[in-house]
Amino acid sequence: MSTWTSKTLLLVAALGLGGCGGGVGLGGGGFGGNAAPRAATVTADAIVVTGPEGYCVDPTSTRDAGDTAFVLLGNCAAIRNSRRAAQPQVPSVLTAAISGPGQPGRIGNNLSDMDAFFRSESGLTLLSRSQDASTVTLLDTAIEGDVFYVHARDTSEGPIDGVQDEYWRAYMDVGSRIATLSVLGVEGHSLSAAQNQATLARFVQVMLAANSGAPVSTADPVQTAPAPQPSPAPSTTTRPLFNIGLFRRILG
Repeated sequence: MSTWTSKTLLLVAALGLGGCGGGVGLGGGGFGGNAAPRAATVTADAIVVTGPEGYCVDPTSTRDAGDTAFVLLGNCAAIRNSRRAAQPQVPSVLTAAISGPGQPGRIGNNLSDMDAFFRSESGLTLLSRSQDASTVTLLDTAIEGDVFYVHARDTSEGPIDGVQDEYWRAYMDVGSRIATLSVLGVEGHSLSAAQNQATLARFVQVMLAANSGAPVSTADPVQTAPAPQPSPAPSTTTRPLFNIGLFRRILG
């Protein structure tokens, strides 16, 4: 099995969600043998987490506390320890962090403030694996529909191993919750920004479809995913920088 999948528990700790307890409800198979499910059903209101073709849930790194959840997806062939299993064309680690439910605030209602927030010290701290704003460089942000995209570099020296400093992330509403979806490049693999952006956009698409009741296609995203549009200029009004209640939900 490749080294990056063996470090998944360290990834969970580095992303600040290692304290979540409990099991996970599975879709597309159980944990028996070398099986790796294509989807996980998590939280009390049954949020479905799934990724593009070739990505499977790593059951050893999935945490579901009922109120919040964390799911890591990687190369199906590596997780199943089977060369015959599907593999993604883009070798990345995918993560989904699901917030607690309820109000206040929704991503879709606060898109115009998101860029300014993530350029603030509080926003950069949120993007850091070590909760240290000085380790993060915000490279780009974009909006597609009601989804906010972030491209950042984090030089934190934490327990994370096997992934690159740069990552791509999306914040979006799923039901009454906020889903934070990330694409983490694997060390030793050189991928274009377009490939990583497309993988994240496809991750967003299949997550939205899986939680809307619509049929889900997990076909490779590289040629088909829409390109997010650049974020609008930050607001110059004197209202508060960001909905603090929403910020607290993202932290959850």
